[in-house]
Amino acid sequence: MSSPRRERTRFMKRHVSKHAVTIDTSKAKSNADVVRLCVKELGLVEFPLGRKELGCDIYWNEFHYNDNHAPMGGRVNKFPGMVEVCSKMTLSRCLDIMRDLYPEDYDFYPRTWYLPAQYEDFCKEAEVKNAKKRKFKQTYIVKPYGGSSGEGIFLLKEPKDYISSYPSKRGTCHVAQEYVSNVYLIDDFKFDFRIYVVLKSLEPLEFHICKEGLARFSTVPYKRPTKKNIHESFMHLTNYSLNKRSKDFCHSEEEDEGSKRTLSSVMRRIDMDGQDSREVWENIELVVCKTIMAIVPEVKVVVHKTITPGKTGPSFFQILGFDILLMDDLKPILLEVNSSPSLSMDSEEEVSPGVPKYVRSPKDEEVKFPLVRDTILLVLSPNKRKHCEKKRRKRLMHLKKLMSCNESVLSRTSSDVTTCVQMYEDGGEENVEEEDEEVNQQMSELHVHMDLDCATNEMEEEKFETVPPDSDHKLQTQEGDLHNPDGDHEEALLEESCLKQLYPDPYQEECDQFHILGRVAKLYMNSLGVRKSAGMSSSSFRTFIRKCEFGKKGLTSASVDIMYLDLQRRWDNMNPDLSGLTLSFQAFLDACFEISKICFPAATKLEMLENFVGHCESHLCLRENED
Repeated sequence: MSSPRRERTRFMKRHVSKHAVTIDTSKAKSNADVVRLCVKELGLVEFPLGRKELGCDIYWNEFHYNDNHAPMGGRVNKFPGMVEVCSKMTLSRCLDIMRDLYPEDYDFYPRTWYLPAQYEDFCKEAEVKNAKKRKFKQTYIVKPYGGSSGEGIFLLKEPKDYISSYPSKRGTCHVAQEYVSNVYLIDDFKFDFRIYVVLKSLEPLEFHICKEGLARFSTVPYKRPTKKNIHESFMHLTNYSLNKRSKDFCHSEEEDEGSKRTLSSVMRRIDMDGQDSREVWENIELVVCKTIMAIVPEVKVVVHKTITPGKTGPSFFQILGFDILLMDDLKPILLEVNSSPSLSMDSEEEVSPGVPKYVRSPKDEEVKFPLVRDTILLVLSPNKRKHCEKKRRKRLMHLKKLMSCNESVLSRTSSDVTTCVQMYEDGGEENVEEEDEEVNQQMSELHVHMDLDCATNEMEEEKFETVPPDSDHKLQTQEGDLHNPDGDHEEALLEESCLKQLYPDPYQEECDQFHILGRVAKLYMNSLGVRKSAGMSSSSFRTFIRKCEFGKKGLTSASVDIMYLDLQRRWDNMNPDLSGLTLSFQAFLDACFEISKICFPAATKLEMLENFVGHCESHLCLRENED
């Protein structure tokens, strides 16, 4: 006789409604636990080994877009190239460019240098800054280019210590940043926020922020960096993966205690300290918006190189993790953006020296489960999303039955317990065991029948699944009451989404002024040759110059070729991991700055670049119209 669980598996394979939402978790790895909770909650059909023949609606990968086979459709939870774009070096580069163009708006990221390529500039600027500071000299934090989890990070007082502290190796790159020492403390401990952001789509651009997050605390009381404490990692770094190794790491189930807390609990503490947490949160939202506007052009370029326009392919979405530090005046400072933030709901506790134990973390589950669940709902089509909401309501009804069943089983009076003890003493333990086995069997069958009932009713629900194309707004649920007499009560149990839209509304007006790099990205993508995945070749660059008629503004063919070779070599030295014989988008952007300085001199870099882009757009459009 087959088990109820196997019966369910065979049933689901044979009966998958056209409105059922399928998800491929074969590459979810460490994300699998939270994703499977959402599968259960939303009534999704999971394919843990993949579904190559028919494909799935959602593909959930742990790290990279190409972790899975190239799907022909559906939605993948990773953008191509996002790992590289969010790397310390590329992110710093994007934000540095925006700070040059908008110095007053992009002042939320520490001054950054790329080592060893910019080592001389690093030394000169540090010397000037330290000459101005008499009491406290500037401290610098150095991070490895491909590092994570706090590994390989160290602090410096003098740039010359870089060579002695971390011997430079060929092909190894680092990022050096000004260390933010005047930070906001809670109970004398330094902390940072992990803010979760969902990038739903690039065209049109839309992204959301999770209203709850995590606060990660250091485990040693904070003091300004000195020669004595500069090597105290547990004091100066807030990475959870690092501080969990500390003997002083505090595990607590109370949301406002411990070395890991919820964002909302810290915001309440800020209010208790007489500050305005609403203003802090609004400033964090602006930091997120400006950062997304800075990295999106680079992501668009990578997607354009990866996916052939006009051909059937998947669409993308992604959960990003923003690490944000608060200065003592509560100004948010962006530390980095994690392309694959941990979605694990477990925490590590040391039960004995060298022996870790993994237990479920209520704080992580409180934040990450709604995040993943509402992200899945966000990216589904209206029909699919409505289907999931109906399945959720049905599951709530089944859970009510399950809870009532549990209450009937567990609500034994003291006399019942005495009777059971007497039965055991009289040698009737076999009867008790048989009774317990019967209860467990009933509970198991109830769980299975819940899934089978939901699957069986899918065909009945299909006639109610049609949603007008223009109804991609908040779903109406009155139709669900046809199947659910207690619809109003069940609707009250459905939680409000934990995601808040930031763009296009309410920050579109403030963000649209930062689209200049997006316009440059369009010029780059339009000028790529046939082998677009390799970057801009020398012939494509010369063609771009010719079509825009820069020869009339003094650029000769020889100067164009010299510029191309110089930029190509410069970026090979800047980032050996991505070296090649073509121009990357960042190198092309440098070329745009150089040409705009020669051909369109103006008071500011932004004005020069805007004149350059306007000139190129008009000439390329005229050329297309003539063709």
